Amino acid sequence: MGKNGWRNRCINSMAGVSLLLGLAIAALPTSARAGTCRLSTPAPASAKLAPFTVNPFGITVNIPDNYRSMLRSSGHITFHDPHSFAFIQCLVRTGESGEVPPYVAIEVHKGINRTSEMIDLIRTRRPWLDYYNPEYEPVEFAGQLGVRYDYTHEIYQLAIANISFLSPDGHTLLTLTGPVNHPIMVNALATIEAGILETSD
Repeated sequence: MGKNGWRNRCINSMAGVSLLLGLAIAALPTSARAGTCRLSTPAPASAKLAPFTVNPFGITVNIPDNYRSMLRSSGHITFHDPHSFAFIQCLVRTGESGEVPPYVAIEVHKGINRTSEMIDLIRTRRPWLDYYNPEYEPVEFAGQLGVRYDYTHEIYQLAIANISFLSPDGHTLLTLTGPVNHPIMVNALATIEAGILETSD
């Protein structure tokens, strides 16, 4: 598949795609063992941004133009610099495991109860958050109520930012999550603070 295809800037359907890598907690590395796959130093993020649109859920996120996306078997979408992306492809081909550099993800949780409070939905679908007991801050997301919350992972000492919100039809909980200093999160947080983060039509 070509460069533009792997970028997956516009996903119209996420059915039928399965990768061998599972997503447990976004932005955290996995255990490593020796193998044929070797990870190069992560490639610098391009200064040029490109819109990544997930049409079924009405969300557009700006990502560095040289970054690649992956659709996980869980339905979550992760974003990686080209060197990390190539490393993950190698792991998939060989069946090896390896330590993946921190990344940003869009977590997708379908079939939610729309009558529940937003924080209750988040705690139900991301129950490990109760360990960190983060403060939840309401944010405006294109006319819909979203929630931002941060925590520092205890083991990796990595500050993780999270923005959770409902899809326009109210049936899916979406969470943009990743290291606070990751280029994608830096841009997303800046646009939220400026009140201009928008969902697509």
